[in-house]
Amino acid sequence: MYMNMTAEDAKYMFEANAMLGERIINALKKYWEENAEVICGGLAMMNGQFYVPSGRK
Repeated sequence: MYMNMTAEDAKYMFEANAMLGERIINALKKYWEENAEVICGGLAMMNGQFYVPSGRK
């Protein structure tokens, strides 16, 4: 499929892949910011530890 790509098609494909990667990274960052406490608590419980949130308001 990629053997017969023109230079313009290849550039478009690489730009689209880069944009998709950036959006995935931004979505993961947003998810972490909103759910860090729950994620850390779940990881601690899976390891048999008790998690006490430090930034509770």
